[in-house]
Amino acid sequence: MSARIGDNSAAQRNKEPIFDALVEHLAHARDVLEVGAGDATHARYAIERLPHCVWQSSEAPGHYRRLVAALADRSEQNLPRPLALDVRAAWPAGPYDAVFGANVAHIMDWTAVEALFSGAARVLRPAGRLCLYGPFLRRGKPPETGNAAFDAALRDRDPAMGLREIEALDALGEPLCLSRVADIAMPSDNRLLIWQKAADR
Repeated sequence: MSARIGDNSAAQRNKEPIFDALVEHLAHARDVLEVGAGDATHARYAIERLPHCVWQSSEAPGHYRRLVAALADRSEQNLPRPLALDVRAAWPAGPYDAVFGANVAHIMDWTAVEALFSGAARVLRPAGRLCLYGPFLRRGKPPETGNAAFDAALRDRDPAMGLREIEALDALGEPLCLSRVADIAMPSDNRLLIWQKAADR
């Protein structure tokens, strides 16, 4: 079952399997933008596993100060100062080789998910990749027991939140020239989904 909102220990538990999978897909990436970096657990680990990358963390304005505080002791060139990023507003110019987000799609409303895809498509270089980790649904298939309970709890908290269907995300990507190239099973019924931008866009 996916992490509950605000469960920092979950980021510690999942960072290793996430980056075990990401290393192959980001082997040639040089500039990565992380959306929703939280307490910077993944950002701090990223520069260990992907030392060739500049890992630009970001967080929504309401949570930005927490992220800045979490990285206050770091001064590596490949871990620059975090950005405040509302996915519905202006994005950094980039360009980036990859955009990464862990456990973000299900806590955003659908308008924000749409903005996440359109924003990523704008800032990615040709052949760049959008990588999302978390719990997802598959159309026509019942969710795993834990994910069903998590989805219900999210919707009880806020009807705009909830687990997203992979096929609905694919449909967002299609007109933006983002095609899914990987669907990787992860521990605790999570997945790592990767879309690649067309090489000529």
